[in-house]
Amino acid sequence: MYEALRLDNYTFEDYLEIDATTKERLELIFGEIYMMAGASALHQDTVLNTASLLKKIAKEYPKCTPRIAPFDVKLSLNRQINVVQPDIMIFCNNHSLPCAIFEVLSPSTAYKDKTIKKELYEASGVSEYFLVNCEYATIDKFILQEGKYLYDKAYGIEDKLPILCMESEIDLSEVFEVELVESND
Repeated sequence: MYEALRLDNYTFEDYLEIDATTKERLELIFGEIYMMAGASALHQDTVLNTASLLKKIAKEYPKCTPRIAPFDVKLSLNRQINVVQPDIMIFCNNHSLPCAIFEVLSPSTAYKDKTIKKELYEASGVSEYFLVNCEYATIDKFILQEGKYLYDKAYGIEDKLPILCMESEIDLSEVFEVELVESND
């Protein structure tokens, strides 16, 4: 699998200049530019399934709007602008700060998603953070409390995942396209 390329000590202006001259997808996080690798079919199917479920909920809960990458989210911390493209984000009430973000893990992004992106989202005030693991059909959920992410739990294909900011839930068997067979035991 391809590694995402990392470049250090860049400003938002540097990011804009590089972004204007390349067709690559980029993220700027804490002064580092990351060129993003392409996604697998399983990754994209999971994003599509999740976003479709969230879009259905949004029809009944119109104050929220789900979005998918590529969509730039600008987060300013300590006078430094960061630009990320989460796989899925939900905007409710505030259209510049998502209330929930889903990152679908892949070999080239898992470390970044679990560390620096988690730190950035936590410091920026994103209420809910979801790490989606396609390989194991699980989603780890973190909830922001008093400025820190607290681990809620891992949700699996038999679970319904609560999305607090949408006051709803999604069925994970639909996210991971699994038909559950009831046991006759």
